[in-house]
Amino acid sequence: MSSPPSSAEVERFARFCRLVGLELEDFQRSIVAEAFSPRREALVLLPRGCGKSSLMAAVALWHLLTVPRAAAYVAAASRDQAAVLFDIARAMAVAHPDIERRITVTRRELRSKDGFVKVISSDAPKQHGLIPSLCLVDELHAHPDDALYLALATAMLKRPGAKLCTISTAGTGADTPLGRLRARALALPSVTRTGALTRAQGANMAMLEWSVSDEAAVDDLALAKQANPASWISEEGLSEQREAVPEIAYRRFHLNQWVAKIGSWLPAGAWQACAGAPELEDGERVWVGVDIGGSRADSAVVWVNERLHVGVEVFTGEDAVTDVAGFVPELAERYTIAEAIFDPWHAGQMAREWEQRGIPAVVFPQHDARMIPASQALYDAVVERRVMHPNDPRLNAHVAAAVARHGRRGWRIDRAERGENIDGVIALCMAVERAAATPEPVKLIGWL
Repeated sequence: MSSPPSSAEVERFARFCRLVGLELEDFQRSIVAEAFSPRREALVLLPRGCGKSSLMAAVALWHLLTVPRAAAYVAAASRDQAAVLFDIARAMAVAHPDIERRITVTRRELRSKDGFVKVISSDAPKQHGLIPSLCLVDELHAHPDDALYLALATAMLKRPGAKLCTISTAGTGADTPLGRLRARALALPSVTRTGALTRAQGANMAMLEWSVSDEAAVDDLALAKQANPASWISEEGLSEQREAVPEIAYRRFHLNQWVAKIGSWLPAGAWQACAGAPELEDGERVWVGVDIGGSRADSAVVWVNERLHVGVEVFTGEDAVTDVAGFVPELAERYTIAEAIFDPWHAGQMAREWEQRGIPAVVFPQHDARMIPASQALYDAVVERRVMHPNDPRLNAHVAAAVARHGRRGWRIDRAERGENIDGVIALCMAVERAAATPEPVKLIGWL
C-alpha cells in the first residue's frame, strides 16, 4: 500500500493556505494528506457546506505553483458548476501579492510560467486528448452519466504521478456514476469506520466519507454534527435545516446518507394521514390536472378545489386517452373548471378541443423548472395535512411508486423504475401547484 505524504508536506500546504485566507481544520488536513498521497485516485464525500470546493481550489492552486508543467483540470456536470471551484481558486490567486505576480488570470484559466489550471466543459468526447497532472471532479452525484469521469480517469495513464480527486455529496443510488465509484472504494482491502468517518484504502485509491449511519435517528443532532466536521456548521444550523427542508433532502445533503431507490418523497405515514371524505360541491371552482401515460400505462385526471380536497379518475388501456379527452368536459358540466392543466407532450390536441368548449386549458411542461417547485408545493401540502384525498387504491399506488429524484436545481417527483405508474401523483402535483398559484378574488369591503 502507498505510503502517506509526510506531515511536513501537509504543513507546508497549511502555511500556503493561510496566505490565501484559508485556515485548515483537522478534517481538511486528512483530506489533503490523501490528495497528496502517491495513490492515483481519491474520493471525498462530505455533506453540503463543509468547504469541499474551497479546499480543492487551494489544492489546485498549490499544484500549479509547485508541480513542474502542471496541467490541472477542473470538471463538473456543467461548465458553470466547474467555474464555482475555479472562481475560488482565482480569488485565492490574487489574495497575496507574491502569488499574484507568479500567475496570469483569465476567465477560465490560471497560468504559471510552465503550467495551468483550467475549467473544462462537460462534453466528454472532447476531453479524451488531455494529458493531466491533476483532475478535480466536482459533485459527481450531479453527472448524468460516467462519460466525463471515465475520460479523465483513463487519462491518468498518460502521465506518471497524475492524480484524480473526486469531491461530492452523497448520491441517489448504487447504479449511478458516483454510486459505482463508491462501491469500488468500499471493496478496497482496508475499510474502517471511526465515528462519522469511513476510510477506505487500497494501493491506488482511497475514500474518505463523513456520514451518519442509516440506522441512526434522523433527529440526533449530535450525530449530525459529527458528520459535518467543519467548525462553522453548528447543531443549531442543522436543526434549522431539519425543519426547513424535506427529510429526504436533509438526509442526503446534511447527513450525507445514500438514499434507497433514490428516495421516498414523503415521510412514512404522511399520505395516509391525509385520507378522508373530500367534499367537492357542484358548481365550485376546481383545478384539473391531466397526465397521459400512453397506451401501455395509466392516464389520470385529478381535480382539487380551493381547500385541496381531491377527486380522481384513472384510466388504463388503449382507450385511456379517448376516455380522458371526454371525461374533462363531463367534469365541466358538474364543476366550474378554473384551469385544466396538461403536459403539451401528450395532451395538446385534446386541450384545444377543451378550449373550444370554453374550458380554460393551461400548459404545464414537465421539465425541472416547473416540476421542482410543484413537487415541493405538493410535499408541503401533504406533510402539513392541507390535502384531503379519497383513499383511492390506484392513486395510492401511484403515490407509493413515486420517488424524489435530485438534480442540480433541487428535487422532483419521478418514477423509480421504468414502467411504474405515477400519473395520478403527477396530475395531483400540477393541480395543487396551480391552485396554490391562483390569487384569491378581490373582495370589495367598502367605499372610499
